[in-house]
Amino acid sequence: MIYQVKKSDIILEIDDNIFFDKQPKEFRQLYDNARIVETKDEKGNVTGTTQTNNAEFDNCYVEVYENGRVIITLKQDEDEIYI
Repeated sequence: MIYQVKKSDIILEIDDNIFFDKQPKEFRQLYDNARIVETKDEKGNVTGTTQTNNAEFDNCYVEVYENGRVIITLKQDEDEIYI
């Protein structure tokens, strides 16, 4: 399935049937940057960073498995009920 993945003013169309290493370079770079999580102390100072297997975008979450499979989960508006 093809999803629109949004990050700031960038909108990409990503097919989740294509493995991560074959996705557009711009998407792979955005994903790699978005999956870095900073650990902060009580004063807000960065004490470390960790890379996760998932990343949050403006409209979805993206997870990449070890085999390269891409899973995209769309966010839902909290004010709307989907049936």
